[in-house]
Amino acid sequence: MPSSWKSLLVCLLSGRATLALQSQNDTFNSTFRLTAQQISTANLSAATTHNVEVALQYERSNNAGSLVQNEPFYIVPDHYNLNDLPPPGTILKVEAHTNLTLYTIPNSLSLSRFLYVSESYNGTSLPASLRLHPLAPLYPVVALAHGTSGQTQACAPSGLRNLWDHFNEPFPLALQGYAVVTPDYAGLGVPNVTSPYFVFPAQANDLFHAVAAAQSEWPSLLSREFVVAGQSQGGGVAWAAAQRQYSRPVKGYLGTMAASPFTDALAAIAADSGIENNGRVSGIAQGLASVLPGFQMSDWLTTLGVARWNLIHEIHGCGTTSGQLAAAESGALPILKEGWNETWSADWFRKATMNGGKPFAGPMLVIQGTEDGNANEPTTSRSINQTCELFPESQLQYIRFENITHVPVLLAGQHTWLGWNHDRFAGVAVPEGCTQQTLSPPRGINGAASAGWSSATWFVEYNLYGI
Repeated sequence: MPSSWKSLLVCLLSGRATLALQSQNDTFNSTFRLTAQQISTANLSAATTHNVEVALQYERSNNAGSLVQNEPFYIVPDHYNLNDLPPPGTILKVEAHTNLTLYTIPNSLSLSRFLYVSESYNGTSLPASLRLHPLAPLYPVVALAHGTSGQTQACAPSGLRNLWDHFNEPFPLALQGYAVVTPDYAGLGVPNVTSPYFVFPAQANDLFHAVAAAQSEWPSLLSREFVVAGQSQGGGVAWAAAQRQYSRPVKGYLGTMAASPFTDALAAIAADSGIENNGRVSGIAQGLASVLPGFQMSDWLTTLGVARWNLIHEIHGCGTTSGQLAAAESGALPILKEGWNETWSADWFRKATMNGGKPFAGPMLVIQGTEDGNANEPTTSRSINQTCELFPESQLQYIRFENITHVPVLLAGQHTWLGWNHDRFAGVAVPEGCTQQTLSPPRGINGAASAGWSSATWFVEYNLYGI
């Protein structure tokens, strides 16, 4: 594998646009090129044009088989009326045995995919897709909320070779004997649905209805009990699910694990001075109208910002591509409007998506890296403290991992959260009250684990050669 491939991953995951990206060298590479019209409309420099093309090629090379937007599996059967769907939790289509030769899943696991009916933020039914990783009966169920893969139809983790979060979450859970029920958030996978990105209560609906759908399809294989888990965006979804469980209890719920969760998303964005600010806000803006009547992207984004997000949808780009389009170039026009965060819609968004300071159904474990520059530790700690002050009898355990960043907290704390999951199914009692602790590595920390928000020094590659 050429060294340029590693450089590509490091550059893309860090979200920088200052270096020219190098295309991967294998037969799965795309030959995508932007048109002159697309380049002109989105006001792309030659450097950004190059990086967007390579980023999209990288994303497309990670698809399992065909591109998500071209795969018949994600099309809702004709006999269902999208304006009059069955109740949430209903199965629409089942692929009981997904072809694993297209994936990079550990060969001891199996994969099933299905379409089901979920529920929007406003309570209407909408179709969504889901994947399930069973191991050995009877499978204890973990409802897993995934981190940000993107906001377009093409970004469904169920259509990616490594299922997006790979050895960070779904693989270790499945290898420990759990059935991992992990939905593609509505708008990812199934066409003609807009993703209400970072509207955590909407994705919490996806999670609960996915569990109900899976349990109805395999009642003799899946436990009625389940644990909720998630990291990053998924951590925000997991916390929102615990708040939903308080007001809309679902039988079988055993608790929630939220890793590096977004609690006050706008506060976390304000604390980030990098391009995550542009990308995160733009991602929220592109889907907010689907849950907030009267909102338009142009309320938050400049003409350039709107043009770039229209381009992302046109070319079916995901997180890597949007990171390149959101990157601020020297002397470039802004993507976000000044004062976007002081609008009525920003106020609505903050109140609607706030995690913390609200009652929730425990027990809940929250793990957080102290050096997280994405879902930053001060914001998470503030939400924890507010919740514990208002609800001192909550079953809330908060663990900070020193010198650890955003995604690596899952690896640093793997023994902790996997053990916590095991205890929930084992019926281990959790005392009332809030507990907080900070864990420090006794031999220091590898510099790679504390640099950047992802800090991945490895990736899961498709085996082209059968070795």
